[in-house]
Amino acid sequence: MIDDYFKLPRLFTQHSLHSKGVIPLDSGQAHYLHNVLRRKDGDFIRLFNGKDGEWFGKLQSLNKKNGEVGVTEQLKKQPLQNKRLHLVFAPIKKNRMDWLIEKAVELGVSDFHPVLTQNTEVRKLNGARLQQQIFEAAEQCERLEIPNLHPLQKLETVLGSWPEESQLLACIERAQTQMLQDVKLEKNDIAFIIGPEGGFTAEEKEKISKKAHPVSLGETILRCETAVVKALVLINP
Repeated sequence: MIDDYFKLPRLFTQHSLHSKGVIPLDSGQAHYLHNVLRRKDGDFIRLFNGKDGEWFGKLQSLNKKNGEVGVTEQLKKQPLQNKRLHLVFAPIKKNRMDWLIEKAVELGVSDFHPVLTQNTEVRKLNGARLQQQIFEAAEQCERLEIPNLHPLQKLETVLGSWPEESQLLACIERAQTQMLQDVKLEKNDIAFIIGPEGGFTAEEKEKISKKAHPVSLGETILRCETAVVKALVLINP
């Protein structure tokens, strides 16, 4: 095994990983390795795909536009994912959304569920861009799992189809309710809802209360992305 392997570049690939496999690099990956990191043929990197664990790979035929990686040895096996952590959230503006996605991946979210509420700021999403952000955040924080990105839906649609086997918590501002850190987490499938800027309407709060357990994040009113991080730290310390 290579010493100081954690210093090697780490890339996500859509391809299957197995000994003696050969993985093509896309143009962005080739540019990053060749032009930014100044890597060359024979250098090692790490590869993962969310299914087959993490592997060593050796660069070959690398240039500024394309290249390949010869898969050599498995570094880590893919862990069993016994726990799922869902984030149901109203999309926000671009820069803050980027930060939200990155930190949620780092803090263990397994499923992103963007929803439309009456006060949602951003009502259209670039799914491909968000998915790429998820890949890049997983690369950086060394997660082996790739979180799922679900389609944008109306809040009432998500609530109506939410499975009973998942424990659903709703972070409600200005509510006299139980603090999140005091809630007993009874299931391996946990979900929490974070509202939009401006909060949920009275009608939405009523619908939420019929399906989810309302909880509080404290007395201060937090930005959406701050609320996500606080909730994740309390749920998944």
